[in-house]
Amino acid sequence: MASQVRPAPNLAQSPQPRQMPPQPPVAGQQFPPHPPQPGMQVPPPQMQGSPYPPQPGQQPGQQYLPQQYSTQQQGQQYPPQQLGQQYPPQQQGQQYPPQQQGQQYPPQQQGQQSLPQQFSPQAQEQHDQGDHAHHARRRLYPQQMAAAYSAPPPAAVPSAQPGQGGYIVPGATDGITQQMGNMSLGQETYMQPEQTEVLSGRPDLTDLDTAVPEVRLPPGTACVGASACDERVQRVTLGAIPRTDRLLRKTRLPLGLMITPMASEAPEARDIVRCRRCRSYLNPYVTFVDGGRRWLCNLCGLRNDVLLSMDYDKEANMQIDRWQRADLRSAVVEYVAPVEYMVRPPMAPSVVFVVDVSHAAVQSGAAAAASRAARDALQQMGDADGRAQVGVIAVDSSLHFFCIRAGAESQQLVVGDCDETEAWLPAPNDLLVNLRECYAEVDTVLENLPTSGRGGVGCVLGAAIRAAQKMLTTGGRIVTVVASPPTGTAARVDPAATELNSWYKTMAADFARAQIAVDTVFVGSHLGEASVACLARYTGGSVLQYSELVGPETGRAVAEIAHMVSVPVSMESVLRVRASRGLRVSSYYGSFFLRSMDLLALPAAPPAHSFAAEIAIDEPLPPVVFFQSALLHTTAQGERRIRVATLAVPTTDSPHTVFSAIDSRAVATLLAKKAADRVLTARVADAREALMHKTLEIFGAFKTECTKAASGAATQLQSPRSLRMLPLLTLATLRHPALRASSTERPGERTADIAHVLSLPPELLLATLVPRMFSLHDLPPEAGLPDPATGQVVLPPRRGLSAEELSPRGMFLIHGGSDVILWVGRDADRALVHSLLGTTEVRSGIIALPDLSQESGFELNKRVNNIMRQISAMCYQVWAPLIMVCPEDGAPHVRVKLAQRLVEDMDPSAPSYTQLLAQMRDKINRGNF
Repeated sequence: MASQVRPAPNLAQSPQPRQMPPQPPVAGQQFPPHPPQPGMQVPPPQMQGSPYPPQPGQQPGQQYLPQQYSTQQQGQQYPPQQLGQQYPPQQQGQQYPPQQQGQQYPPQQQGQQSLPQQFSPQAQEQHDQGDHAHHARRRLYPQQMAAAYSAPPPAAVPSAQPGQGGYIVPGATDGITQQMGNMSLGQETYMQPEQTEVLSGRPDLTDLDTAVPEVRLPPGTACVGASACDERVQRVTLGAIPRTDRLLRKTRLPLGLMITPMASEAPEARDIVRCRRCRSYLNPYVTFVDGGRRWLCNLCGLRNDVLLSMDYDKEANMQIDRWQRADLRSAVVEYVAPVEYMVRPPMAPSVVFVVDVSHAAVQSGAAAAASRAARDALQQMGDADGRAQVGVIAVDSSLHFFCIRAGAESQQLVVGDCDETEAWLPAPNDLLVNLRECYAEVDTVLENLPTSGRGGVGCVLGAAIRAAQKMLTTGGRIVTVVASPPTGTAARVDPAATELNSWYKTMAADFARAQIAVDTVFVGSHLGEASVACLARYTGGSVLQYSELVGPETGRAVAEIAHMVSVPVSMESVLRVRASRGLRVSSYYGSFFLRSMDLLALPAAPPAHSFAAEIAIDEPLPPVVFFQSALLHTTAQGERRIRVATLAVPTTDSPHTVFSAIDSRAVATLLAKKAADRVLTARVADAREALMHKTLEIFGAFKTECTKAASGAATQLQSPRSLRMLPLLTLATLRHPALRASSTERPGERTADIAHVLSLPPELLLATLVPRMFSLHDLPPEAGLPDPATGQVVLPPRRGLSAEELSPRGMFLIHGGSDVILWVGRDADRALVHSLLGTTEVRSGIIALPDLSQESGFELNKRVNNIMRQISAMCYQVWAPLIMVCPEDGAPHVRVKLAQRLVEDMDPSAPSYTQLLAQMRDKINRGNF
């Protein structure tokens, strides 16, 4: 293993000790003969290649050393010390070596090379054939330091494949050492002007559409030709991680990891190769040593033997190139798990619909919408292998089961005695049936579902989900549609109560152990959403909420519920996060059940669900650290697979480098998830205050560590270029419905919004925090049309989210992911309005944008539809947004909705962007935060 030279300690203030003439040793005498006395210089240990005894041609007075510094018996310490005795002997307050004011140690002559300002002797790690590493420290004296820094690099030794990435070649790490050293410039007192920016005026929202900041690794970190980790799958908040916990606390920055395991496709790897100690998977950042016969784990440092299968294919009986392996060429790969990773056969995709058919549900249209959505979902699901299973339970004051048989009329079985503790199934079979065999019968049951109930008052939801659990013997999904408060005994929820019903949290833990995920859909308000939503929060499910289903909103609810059920999800999943030595995951955020501090249980893992992990530093870090996430899951086709993603990040000792390599969007995502999680256990005001306090701490630390005005007052708020969007993202988070300080927010809507903030990946969450606003009256010629090079629809340029952008003659589209607002000025061109809506009449309200692309004269309609479809594709088709038309002189409630989406302007729940900057500047100058 190649040794690495680290910076030297600060010896600039040490004077030269008193010089003692070297005494030649007597023949047969050990060297040195006895412990040195105070004031006597100890000769430094031998440098490699220094002969002893003196060789012919040695100059008089030239220093010579014996072959060994000391001859020690095993376990003996040299110099011998008594218990509690310090060596060299020092008096209280005395420095060693003794120093005089202004004197340097070692003394330097003119032209002599100076030593680095920092030095920490590195423990040379010596690996043997076992699993444990042995460390030995060697004391270096000033002459050896100078020789080590001035000596030329050793010549390369032959390797199994010279020049191939992943093999250690002596001297190959010199560039890495130099580059990492350039990242830690201790002489800097403040950041350069081109790295900072004064925050004033209005923000440039186009920065939100730029690429994710690239993590700049030292050369040779990854194997030749290896691709980096996809930022959609895994991204870190800091592109250069502080090397110590002290520096991390000094910068006040959050260190976190955003993980969306199923965000993109991954190449399939041949066979599984893992580290024997930490159980991490083979990845592009491992190093092959001993001529390619062993590989060095990049997470724990253990040497592992290279398996024969890496170089030889037994089935084809031929030699293969290990560098063509997918796990060495791609940071995100997927393995087909062997039988050793299965405790039972892979489960079949099973779903049970639990639909409220009470009087309130029928009157609100929830039962009819659930019926349509379930039928559409089963049609879109697809069942290639014929393994999917479906069951239906209708709920009011009783439970309505459906006994379904292929080719026969379905039978409805009503159970009036509903007990949440021990549900009773009226029939042992035919309640959960094969979808392919009984598709027509299931479709008929769902079509007649709204009229299957008695129209009574009440919803025994607890007994229904307990019965669904008994039906799903091997696991699956439960989709609940609730339109009235749950009734019963233990599962009863009082909408006016402030405390949550713990029965649902207990049930969620039971479901997680049984590999059952629960998706909850609320129609209406004051339904005990906070208690019932625990079922989805701890099982990897989703939460949808609709205030009312009137007109186009019914179609939107049907589309979103059908997509939630039909989208392929990973079932019976577990997610484990590993990190390099010295790093530790301190907390997680998302929808999951925490089985241990590094293992998340996910009965279901949809593609659009993300997880955040906050990282703590326990010990000093190496120059590059690594994060690896592994998702063991079952596909809809019944395959057991492992999705592995590995991310490499450099470390630094310089706060300037840390602040210049921040991913502000990832930081804002982590802070938003932490604030939403705090709302679940504390007041909304406390979560808002904690979010704002953290933002002020970050900018205050930057002012102290990296600017000239470290201790004085600044007239303007300075920020690193990497953090210039954080104040706007913080302001948008404060105005999000999950954290908005307003008594008009309905509890059900806030519960659903909190679930979205916790589970959405960064790109989707930012789409809801900071909407896109486009001007439709002056679209560029290429906007709304496919790009010939990429085939994707070209989006118009962003406009600022302020009322100053709106003009009486214009038309503006504000797309917030889940909602869209069309603002029409009073003097807008009526021909343009007709080209978009098919009519010249503009009224306040919610509409579904018609598709007039096949007709002539509606060019704007075609382009706007293309833009909305492109944004929906970017948002994983999670939402089916409607358009809220807002004329300039429209209804007050529509204009209030518009004002909430203009995040740069002042709102009752938050100041304007310019006011926020002024408040931050004043509080940072006073230190009052």
